[in-house]
Amino acid sequence: MNEMDRESISDAILKRGLEALGVAEFEDAIELFQQAAVENSSDANAWFYLGVCYLETSRAELAIEALSRAVGTDPNHADAHYLLGTAYGATGQIDRAARSYRSALAVQPDHVKADEFLIRTEALISSREHYRSALRLIYGQTPGREAINQAIRELLHSVAIFNASPAVGEFPRLAGQILASGATARMALTGGDGPFWAAAVRRAEKAFDRRAWPESAASYHEALDLSSGHAFIHHSLGLIYFTLGDTEGGIRAWQQTVDLEPEYDFVAIGRVDSQQL
Repeated sequence: MNEMDRESISDAILKRGLEALGVAEFEDAIELFQQAAVENSSDANAWFYLGVCYLETSRAELAIEALSRAVGTDPNHADAHYLLGTAYGATGQIDRAARSYRSALAVQPDHVKADEFLIRTEALISSREHYRSALRLIYGQTPGREAINQAIRELLHSVAIFNASPAVGEFPRLAGQILASGATARMALTGGDGPFWAAAVRRAEKAFDRRAWPESAASYHEALDLSSGHAFIHHSLGLIYFTLGDTEGGIRAWQQTVDLEPEYDFVAIGRVDSQQL
């Protein structure tokens, strides 16, 4: 059988495969696309649609094999590069996914889906790098004060980019370490907060020392209602939330802490000097 005959047979099988794919008969379509690829292994579309079927049936590893053959056969097949990125992403290979999306855009700069997923994937990569940086700081040699503070900032960056980052799981442990250390730092006030604010802070700090967490949180919130610009209050609220199991609330509180004071020292618990209350 000559090459032209093989291509003709492959085209006929491919057409039947597309008909099966069109009515979501994925297993029939897979069998037909496999046959088409056997008849003509240089038919990028046979490999491409085989990859589509594997993705539709949650077989990402097989999709990677098929779509890799598609782009190997036709490097200018933008959709194959894009779906190969999707398959890599489904298996957690986000660096390879990003490369595939870039390849799709190199072929077709206006490929909307490839552009959209590249942005998402690059965000995941950035989030991962912040998380890894935090882990190096936390679990390297005995971390000092500066390392712990930087680690918390890296974790906050990771979660800000991707809210399902595994960085989320590190916050409660760090909060526990800060509480266990018992270190405090005196906060200098600028005045103007007034006696009601001062009384609320005093109640919050006394309840905090008794580990009466809900009572302390309520008083800190009362103080925030009067004056919200004190980073140390948000920090203390974060410690309370993490201790109570409200990790999301704790992260929000610590993010507000760095929003107010980017170089805030998380290692010590902020307390207003009693002479200023």
